[in-house]
Amino acid sequence: MKKQIIFLLSFLFAVTALNATGNADPSRQSKVKNSTADSSDEKVVKDVHLAREGGTLPTYSAGDVWKYMNDNVHFPADAELVRSDNSVIVHFVVEKDGSLNTFSLFAGSYPALDAEVLRVAKTMKKWKPGKRANGEIVRTTFLFGGVYKSENGKIKLYPLPEREPEKYQGEVCTVADKMPQFPGGFGAMNKFISENMQYPAEAIEYKEEGNVMVQFIVSPTGQISDVFGVVRCRFNEKCPSTSLVLAKEAERIVKLMPNWIPGEHNGEIVATRYVLPVKFKLPK
Repeated sequence: MKKQIIFLLSFLFAVTALNATGNADPSRQSKVKNSTADSSDEKVVKDVHLAREGGTLPTYSAGDVWKYMNDNVHFPADAELVRSDNSVIVHFVVEKDGSLNTFSLFAGSYPALDAEVLRVAKTMKKWKPGKRANGEIVRTTFLFGGVYKSENGKIKLYPLPEREPEKYQGEVCTVADKMPQFPGGFGAMNKFISENMQYPAEAIEYKEEGNVMVQFIVSPTGQISDVFGVVRCRFNEKCPSTSLVLAKEAERIVKLMPNWIPGEHNGEIVATRYVLPVKFKLPK
């Protein structure tokens, strides 16, 4: 589970540098500052920072968190999974006393189910707060993610599946002074995506559209590796949920891309973790 959490933390940190409502201009990524929705004057530590500095991430302190969730969710009686293994990710802040606040839906698959998961997440008891490597207790952001599965006609939640270890073994920069670029620039990249997109028939059938955030690493030589797509949408009734089938198509497109112009930091060419929003709009 630790690998799942660290990946989600890295993803959340990287995605704050993007405009998640469309294919954001890559040149703007390093100019966007991180922010928190909480009004407290005390700083909230990014969980990705806490993990990377060797600190201790927040943990659920009242037993098996998945048992708690499954015992308390009441999904609509007529709810039916179009397909299994679609995910839901809830974001919140763990306070220094273990209490939780600032809840939001980071990603989802089925609005009715996602809303219920968010509701139950808000009822969780106190967690063990995050700690820095020196033992200092800190306010921490957290991503709690699971997948929907259907068992004997009942929908249940399970932890996100383990990801394969990243193939790139060197040091990776998350926000560089100069972020990587697709050869030819933003316009050329959009043209490449448009020409290579094959809208999945299954997604058309179920009227699925929206944004998929694709994370990958651009090496110092411009090669792309460790491509992984995560569904991203705002939580409201008008926002269509997207699904894994679109995430897989977005991954396929990125893997077809030529080498990028690598990122630079402190005057040196570096490997950079990049998050690219790929927008899917149902064909008319």
